[in-house]
Amino acid sequence: MPIFDSFSAFIRPALVGTAALLLGLAASCTYSHGDPAPECDVANETITYARVISPIFDAHCRECHNTADANVKGAGYDFSNYQGINQYYSPTRMLGCIKRLPGYPPMPQNRDKLSDCDIQRIEAWIAAGKPNN
Repeated sequence: MPIFDSFSAFIRPALVGTAALLLGLAASCTYSHGDPAPECDVANETITYARVISPIFDAHCRECHNTADANVKGAGYDFSNYQGINQYYSPTRMLGCIKRLPGYPPMPQNRDKLSDCDIQRIEAWIAAGKPNN
């Protein structure tokens, strides 16, 4: 019995360590850890301000274009809500800025350009009449 006890005492921690290592490796195989992004399928998405566009603006625009900072950082444009976007910004100007076309200030300023997929979503939203919900 003593040989079995010492063998068991050695093998058990090794098995637990191996299992933990394998679980850690399996958990690292996700999109957030570098796998390719899912394919952009704008044509089959339901794109509304509330579901798709507002989160894009949260992530990329509202740092400057919000109620508190619009006059200081956002050139007077407050995009904190649906009404603000419709009131202040023309679709031509918005697309010119986010696409970084000549003659338009590149947006977001001092940050990476929006993904092609997010730009396509904004274009599709505008083309659909800018639905809110």
